[in-house]
Amino acid sequence: MASTLLYIRHMVCAKCILVVRELLVDLGLVPLRVELGEVELLGEAAAVEWDRLRQALEAEGFALLDQLSPQQRLVAHVKELIAELLRDEPAALRSGHFSRRLSARLQRRFAYLSDVFSATEGLSLEQYVIRQRVEAARMLLRDGTLPVGRVARLLGYSNLGHLSRQFQRETGISPRDYRRRCREETELSAPTLQASPVPSPGELPL
Repeated sequence: MASTLLYIRHMVCAKCILVVRELLVDLGLVPLRVELGEVELLGEAAAVEWDRLRQALEAEGFALLDQLSPQQRLVAHVKELIAELLRDEPAALRSGHFSRRLSARLQRRFAYLSDVFSATEGLSLEQYVIRQRVEAARMLLRDGTLPVGRVARLLGYSNLGHLSRQFQRETGISPRDYRRRCREETELSAPTLQASPVPSPGELPL
């Protein structure tokens, strides 16, 4: 069955993937695959209302690209590798390990990759990696059950302080406070059971 590829700029995290997927469904489109910077839709391109799609994406802060330049394709590969490492080998995202791994995988000097990424995305490669790790930490902390130290280890941080500094800088709140806030919101939204009224002695059946 035919499909259509879209390239979307400014998708930088897992939340962006969810937002774009919901947006496409709301427009009556069928996303077969939604990844950072790339979407595959069911059906021919002629069936897509391009102006409506472009406006909807721009309203959420994204941008629809008609085609990818070589630099944009390279950035897409960088994002794919970051997502892969975050999922399978998060410790490799530490600065020294990451630069060597990225250069070896893409056969480019890290300085060149960093320059292309910054020029294309409007933020540094280092900042992008930090945002991905912090977003992953938020997802793990959201249910309020995992200790913060455990989250730091799962995401490859060398120590809890490193995660705390990056998390605070990106979100304005510490990981512990964020976990506590999520737990409180969950408790407030949980339905409360109404206790049955206790009958008075005169209301009891004889």
